[in-house]
Amino acid sequence: MATTSPTSAVETDRPLHESFDNGIGVFTDNWNVDASVPGQVTLRGTSGLMQQAVSTSSGQGYGTYTINAKFEGTMPGPAIILWPGDNHWPGQEINLAEVTNDGTGRIYGALHWDDNGDHAVTDIYEGVLTGVFHEFKLIWEPNHLTYLVDGVKQAEFTQYVPIDYDHGGMNNVIGWLNTSYETSMTVTDVDYVPLGVAGTPVAQLPATDPTPSPAPAPSTPTPTVPVAAPAAAIDWDALAAQAAANFAATGHWYYDMPAAEGTAATPQPAQPAAPAEAPVDWYALAAQAEANYAATGHWFY
Repeated sequence: MATTSPTSAVETDRPLHESFDNGIGVFTDNWNVDASVPGQVTLRGTSGLMQQAVSTSSGQGYGTYTINAKFEGTMPGPAIILWPGDNHWPGQEINLAEVTNDGTGRIYGALHWDDNGDHAVTDIYEGVLTGVFHEFKLIWEPNHLTYLVDGVKQAEFTQYVPIDYDHGGMNNVIGWLNTSYETSMTVTDVDYVPLGVAGTPVAQLPATDPTPSPAPAPSTPTPTVPVAAPAAAIDWDALAAQAAANFAATGHWYYDMPAAEGTAATPQPAQPAAPAEAPVDWYALAAQAEANYAATGHWFY
């Protein structure tokens, strides 16, 4: 509900959402409404459901109204309306949806004002019929009413558009009526967003809901390869001495050093005794041993 003086030009209405999961919510002015199924309300016969209309500031003003509902029957009876906030008729009445009286089940939008409602403008929605759920959306702006159904713009009025309470006029309350035992209406949710909320003028909202971009495919994490701790510095003189001692004792050029952690040392198979060999190049021997350890984790060559 607006809270400023009628001369204010600042939007003070608050957003509204009701999904009827716990009954009628804020729509406390009601009669003969079936709210027994969580998530919906149904109006049959002579029934109604709306916010309390007690003053010019009751309800909401400029903004976007979105209602999901299904009409049953092909004659007048169900209607989605924005009723005058002061509850006086004739007065400003904006109808998001009514049913034509020709038995076709077509639905139209309307704007009524004074002279007992004789002054009105209407527009029949193209391809919109009773018997299925539709999303009915109304954008109320200064001097402009835009009607959309299922994201498609169906009607637009720029004359006789009422002024809301914040700008010196009157607000309207959201309501639903059914006036025939041949028809009914089921409503699942309603939303109201004040004009310009979140810094985006309502007039610039798209006619259809944008298709969300597909979520990026989850990336496959690259496994982390453990980094081996650096080996202790090699004592090449001791290595050469051990290799020489092994050859003197066994006639084979190999030596037995501890293996990498968690593995066993792998001795080389015994080799046939060889004739006298050339002097050992200890630097080449050390380089080969180091290369073998780096490649296999074992101190042999």
